[in-house]
Amino acid sequence: MSDALKRRRSKKREAILTVLKKHHGTLSAAEIHARLPEIDLVTVYRNLEVFVADKLVRKLHLGQGTEAVYEYTESPHHHAVCADCQEVIHFTAPDKKIIALLGLKDFEVEELEVTVKGRHRPVK
Repeated sequence: MSDALKRRRSKKREAILTVLKKHHGTLSAAEIHARLPEIDLVTVYRNLEVFVADKLVRKLHLGQGTEAVYEYTESPHHHAVCADCQEVIHFTAPDKKIIALLGLKDFEVEELEVTVKGRHRPVK
């Protein structure tokens, strides 16, 4: 358990984080609330923002006009989103190579988040 979670330990926070850990993907605050109806939605949002600030959880905007989703991740990865079905595909790519390709001189990248948008190819 991280130092941040120990500092602000509560049963509600632990329950929210457990839902994210067990899901192995992205969930909206409403989806988390549906799994934990005993915790009000405002409390879910408030705790998710604490987790984001403490870097326990990532907050992502994967589609235009869609609500933010949250994800607990133990290893860095990126996302591809299908424009037709909204499926989110998780993939890894070497961050150092991506940063080199960007060619940002005199800029120190602190965090890299790649979201690729497209469509599934028809199976031939």
